[in-house]
Amino acid sequence: MRSDQGKFIEYAKDYAVSSRNHIWLAGSFLRGNPTVFSDVDISALMDKDSLRAFIYGYGDPVYLSYTTNPEGIIIVIYEDGVAVDLEVIESIEIADNGFFHMENIKGHEYRRNSIICKEICKRDDVPYQMSRLFHRSLIKFLAGKEETGVSVANEISAFLNNSTPITANDYKSGITRLIDQYHSKYPLDAKYRNLCLELIGQIRSPDHYIDVAHEGMLGLYGSLD
Repeated sequence: MRSDQGKFIEYAKDYAVSSRNHIWLAGSFLRGNPTVFSDVDISALMDKDSLRAFIYGYGDPVYLSYTTNPEGIIIVIYEDGVAVDLEVIESIEIADNGFFHMENIKGHEYRRNSIICKEICKRDDVPYQMSRLFHRSLIKFLAGKEETGVSVANEISAFLNNSTPITANDYKSGITRLIDQYHSKYPLDAKYRNLCLELIGQIRSPDHYIDVAHEGMLGLYGSLD
């Protein structure tokens, strides 16, 4: 399984223009250094109905929640592996007449809309929000950021009151046991769990992650030309 961030970005461009809603590309895709495991970071100025149509227009999410620190960001994960950090904008000063913006939104003064985030998202209970960390841990580890991947996995382990930490050397077996343990206590959405298990199946040597990330970056930019 490989996510198709380029396809999602093209979808976001088309949606912004056709619906006349403002969307800003951000993060590694704006900077020009994404990998095949990168989240797509975007900001959107939309009302609740338009935002819901945008999220579900690409596909049904297998995970949909929001952040609490900072507030105003929706986390969307799709079955094809695309993960989106969607910053919801309440107000902003715009000089550009276009609707899809390839510029750093941080150069503008704006406010986030945390209320819409809570209204759109599926659940807000702590176990559901904590379960997002499985995907985050896996994509960080697979992207070669082993220390971060292990650290995030141990946040979940601590939530379950486990006394033995996961290490980089036993990460694959450790994260597999952890997801089984979590699922037995807090049942995960079947499609989200399957997505995480597919990612676990990709865990190989550190050199492999670097090679795949580099090849994926080239492929992503080829698809956006």
